Amino acid sequence: MKYCSKCKKLYNNDTMTHCADCSRKLISDPHYSSPVRLVTANGFEFERIRAAIDSAEIPYSYQESKNDTGIQILNSAPPENCDIFVPISAYQKSVEILIGIGALDEPPEEFSEEDIERLRSEAKKAQEDEMPEGKARLIRLLTIIVFLLVLVGVTFLTDALTGWFKGLIGM
Repeated sequence: MKYCSKCKKLYNNDTMTHCADCSRKLISDPHYSSPVRLVTANGFEFERIRAAIDSAEIPYSYQESKNDTGIQILNSAPPENCDIFVPISAYQKSVEILIGIGALDEPPEEFSEEDIERLRSEAKKAQEDEMPEGKARLIRLLTIIVFLLVLVGVTFLTDALTGWFKGLIGM
């Protein structure tokens, strides 16, 4: 699998060295969280695809296509043409979802089983490295308590210095 970091496209042709669209040198071993362009959609189809990806809890982002006219600003409509991006590790699942809802007729070139397994193992390892939710809550709580203690300490120190200064000048 090869990846273009500019176009965010995947290529399954190992003999390719440069992107067919922008001529940039392809990356042969992309990071599992690198964004890849899933599909370009507009209007209702765009909202339908976003809802399907949201319901599968797949992280995504979108960006207006370069050839978008921007007319949707006038009527508060969704962007005319948006590229939807997902992490490479979620690409296969996203394609399956789009085929399931009829947004794609046929899948793009498939990954090799080796590529899919490598991406899944990298994503699983990263997920294991993340902090457990309970520990993260405890750290947030302790951070808030320390912040409040610092705030109280600064207030008392300011009050004490103000009192000392007033006593010094005889107020």
